[in-house]
Amino acid sequence: MAAPVLHQAMVENLGQAIVDGEIEPGTAITLDDVMARFDASRSVSREAVRVLETLGMVAMKRRIGNVVLPRSNWRVMDPRVIRWRLAGPTRKVELDSLMQLRSGIEPVAARLSAAAASAEVGRRLVELSDVMTRLGTAGRGDSEEFLDADLEFHRLLMTSSGNDHFVTFSETLRVLLTERNRLGLLGGYPNPKAMAGHHAIAAAIAARNPRQAEAACRELIDVVHIEVLPPE
Repeated sequence: MAAPVLHQAMVENLGQAIVDGEIEPGTAITLDDVMARFDASRSVSREAVRVLETLGMVAMKRRIGNVVLPRSNWRVMDPRVIRWRLAGPTRKVELDSLMQLRSGIEPVAARLSAAAASAEVGRRLVELSDVMTRLGTAGRGDSEEFLDADLEFHRLLMTSSGNDHFVTFSETLRVLLTERNRLGLLGGYPNPKAMAGHHAIAAAIAARNPRQAEAACRELIDVVHIEVLPPE
């Protein structure tokens, strides 16, 4: 296995183990431990641990080595950390947290987009919502084609807002939507209300109606929140 590939596999394994609680906060991780765990060289092991340091998951302490840090130190918006948390035992908590964050950002982005987006963006959003409805109605809501349309729809919503910080959040949305499909949380037949919600957002932006775009986006997120986290 090539060194870069091995290094990535080690980061994935260690990151997931920390998120899952297999390696608890306060645990020391020496390079010798990592080398033995993966039968890897010191340089590759050091690079893997260094990545976890950049994610705030471990930190070097004198006379101890690298120590696993509590969740409060993690870079929780990093796509890798989001993916690990969605794949772990705290998936429901992570989904709920991300949907709460989404509800505070995306409707505002929709409002800004309706005021600033070009006619071309409005037309493209309508086209994408049509694609999603066609695929969802045909039972292909879990297909790559549906996911691609969904990702482009929400990326356009963020990038056309004119707010650079919202553009950055589009990467978090990409991970959330991708993992939702990978984990089978959507299913072949998406909620018709969700598909209608995409249409309503696209139509409001195309019509340059900020208030309606924001309201439609809030309604969509409420529907999707229940869809991925149904009441128990």
